[in-house]
Amino acid sequence: MSSQPDPRQDGDSGDDGGRILPILRWGTPILHRELRPVTAFNTKELDTLVADMFATMHAAGGTGLAANQIGVDLRVFVYDMEDAWGARRWGAVCNPVIEPSSQKPAGDDDGGVDGEQNHDAGRVGPATSHTYAYHQANAPPRTLSMTEGCLSYPGISASVSRLGAITINGVDQRGDAVRIHATGLFSHVLQHEVDHLNGIVYGDRVSLGRREEMDRKYRDLEVKKAYPHDWPTTQTDHKWGD
Repeated sequence: MSSQPDPRQDGDSGDDGGRILPILRWGTPILHRELRPVTAFNTKELDTLVADMFATMHAAGGTGLAANQIGVDLRVFVYDMEDAWGARRWGAVCNPVIEPSSQKPAGDDDGGVDGEQNHDAGRVGPATSHTYAYHQANAPPRTLSMTEGCLSYPGISASVSRLGAITINGVDQRGDAVRIHATGLFSHVLQHEVDHLNGIVYGDRVSLGRREEMDRKYRDLEVKKAYPHDWPTTQTDHKWGD
C-alpha cells in the first residue's frame, strides 16, 4: 500500500468513513456471475457502498476490491495503489469497459487519448517528449505474466497473463466520466477487478493443475484458520497475495 500523502486527485473517497465488512470467498455464487450495471449515481447508497469498499479493502491490505466481494450485485470496483511511475492512483469505477492501450502515458502532451482529460489523476502536468520516448522504448509487452492474489482467496497466489497496457472507460460514483490508462501491475490489478464484475476469478485463468495446487494450499490455510470467515473485520496482519 502507498504511504504517500493523500493527493485527493482520483475519486473522492477521503478518510474511508465506511464499515469494514467480511470479504466473501471463492465459491460464493455472487462471485461467479456477471453483475448488474450501476444506473443511479450521486446517491447516498452508492457513496456508502464505495466508502465501505475502501474501508474493507484498506483493512485487508488490498489494492482493489469489487462490489460482489462484499455481496453487492453492482458493477463497481475501487482501487488504491502506485502506478508504474510511483504515483498514487485511487478511485472508484462504475460500469468499466477495457480496451487495449497504446503505450503513450496518461497526461501526455496532447491532453490524453483522443484529447480527452484523464479524470483518474496520478501524473500531474504534461509529459515531455523525452518521457514519451522513454516509455515507447520501455513499453510493457502486449501480454504480461505477473503474480496475483485475491482478497476472496487470501493467502494464495499464482502467475496470470494479462494485457500489459490498457485503458479503462467508465464513470465514478457521481456519474462523471473516468478514463484510466494503466501499465504493468496497475494494469493487472484493474483487469483483475473487472474480471470480478464479470464473475471471473483469477483461478479461472490458470491451468487445471495449478488451480488444484492452489485449492490444496487454501484448504491447509482453512484448517489452520489463518483467515477467519469474518476477515478482515478481525484485523489480521495478512496482506493481499501473501
